[in-house]
Amino acid sequence: MSTYVKGFVSPENETYKKHCKVLDACIEAGISKLPEETAKYFDCEYPEGYLFEEKLEVSIPQHEWDDGDMCNGYEIKVSEIPEGVEVIRFVNSY
Repeated sequence: MSTYVKGFVSPENETYKKHCKVLDACIEAGISKLPEETAKYFDCEYPEGYLFEEKLEVSIPQHEWDDGDMCNGYEIKVSEIPEGVEVIRFVNSY
């Protein structure tokens, strides 16, 4: 079994909506590169449609934890949760 953590930003997040408007306008206008601020937000300099969905799922830093006896798991440091994350999902996969 593996365990990992995912974070999700709401599509109603104001920062997300602002940059989506810019991304959409660039795609519609056929502009080949995003403005610097939006490129930094999406971590991509090109206006690609997949960025709309990709940005909603974000990586959450996780740290392995072990009590030195019989318990182990992951810790999430609140200060490391990216801005705008509204849901954190702990996934166990077999």
